[in-house]
Amino acid sequence: MDSHTKESSIRLLKQLRDVYQGQLDTSVIEEIEAVVTALEQEGTCSKSLSALYWSDRVLELIGKVIRLVTNITDLMS
Repeated sequence: MDSHTKESSIRLLKQLRDVYQGQLDTSVIEEIEAVVTALEQEGTCSKSLSALYWSDRVLELIGKVIRLVTNITDLMS
């Protein structure tokens, strides 16, 4: 994950947490905090496996937030 993508991911996760905090489960907020902390502490990832892992985690959390705040699963049924 390059530094621009990492910074954008951190910013997005923090914004999602701040905007939807009242609608999110504590476990999702804790997950967001853990990923943000790990990304902030980690240098620029040059290993493709590590970059893939963090990219997947960020996308997974974005998906959780979208499902929780939009009830998208009801629309998909």
